[in-house]
Amino acid sequence: MVKRKPNRDGGGKRRASQARALGTMILGSMLFLPGVLAAAEPPPANMDWSAVQKLMKRVDELEAEVKALRARDSLRPTTAAAPVTEAAIPKETFPQISFHGFGDINYRFSNESGSKNAFALGQLDFFVTSRIAENLSILNETVIEANEENNFGIEIERLLLQYRGTDWFNLDVGRYHTSVGYYNTAYHHGTWFQTAVGRPQFLDFEDGGGLIPAHNVGVSAHGAIPSGSLNLAYVLEVGNGRPYHPVGSAKAPVLNVSDDNEYKSVNLALMVKPDSIPGLQAGIGAYHDTLTPDNLSRTDELLLHAHVVFKNSVWEFLNEGFLMRHSERLGPTHYTPAAYTQLARTFGKLRPFVRFSYVNAPDADPALSLIGANGLRWGPSLGIRYDFSDFAALKFQYDRVQRGGEGNINQFTSQLAFTF
Repeated sequence: MVKRKPNRDGGGKRRASQARALGTMILGSMLFLPGVLAAAEPPPANMDWSAVQKLMKRVDELEAEVKALRARDSLRPTTAAAPVTEAAIPKETFPQISFHGFGDINYRFSNESGSKNAFALGQLDFFVTSRIAENLSILNETVIEANEENNFGIEIERLLLQYRGTDWFNLDVGRYHTSVGYYNTAYHHGTWFQTAVGRPQFLDFEDGGGLIPAHNVGVSAHGAIPSGSLNLAYVLEVGNGRPYHPVGSAKAPVLNVSDDNEYKSVNLALMVKPDSIPGLQAGIGAYHDTLTPDNLSRTDELLLHAHVVFKNSVWEFLNEGFLMRHSERLGPTHYTPAAYTQLARTFGKLRPFVRFSYVNAPDADPALSLIGANGLRWGPSLGIRYDFSDFAALKFQYDRVQRGGEGNINQFTSQLAFTF
């Protein structure tokens, strides 16, 4: 059954119909009933003719109301159907963009020879994501940073097309942070996320003399491994790898658009997050690449990494270990161990922390000598973080670095880190 739409003039039309029916009944009764009654008996002498006259007057009033309603309807223009415009046709909306920013401002004082105490602008980090389809999204992280000559530069740190298929298979294509250990993917470029003012020195980025290949350009597949309450997960990455250029070289430390050889780096990592111990994560992995350093023989690189981490709203306990092997095709094999441990506890808005780091890169390793990452470095760091706002924190950190065969370094750093 088709339902009729309500009409605001429906009441008037019903009254008109009722008036016509009532008038017809009254007139018919007055014309027909007298004849019938006359055949039976004369009308009563006491008939109330005034009542009859009132009824007739009411009929006249109803008929006049009907005529007025009809006249009003005849003057009302007919409403035409609204044309279907282009704006009324639904269109696919343009993808929305989610934007966040991070930054930090520092003051450093060190007794290292040649260093000067100074205020320093840190990285200005722009983080953008956009969902372009049901299972596709774009991630971009771009950093503006000044170099030692006080000149600003812009670098795309991450640019990824992300496919989210199932819990067991997801794909990132582009420039990413390698899943070598825990810190490199847990803490990206925004220092606001980190408890300390920065990374352990040997985990610094490539342009800062770090030991690991922090960035790569290629493909990263990751997902869950069916394992019940163990919550196993995997990461498999294939990319261009890391180039080894001399310190101060004009060549970029990341192979963004071309590779320097025909070999590709491969990284495989496995993680576990058991439900029985909330906050615990452990993982192991192996990274392999074939290097062709400038003016050096081809070198086989193998980097083993492992971590055990416990984090909740109160405690932060980070532990990582690395072992790098460089096997020269026409020379010896060199091993570089590295590790750190970090403990922090939250007391309201305060979070004191302590860290101990160690790396021993042989001076005889020609590849590490190229990038300035060789040598013995170890020592403690002490500090405190104060979250005076939901989106800003003040940090103080003291570092003592023991250097084998060289003088020790004492450094103090204060930092304002924020997000917006």
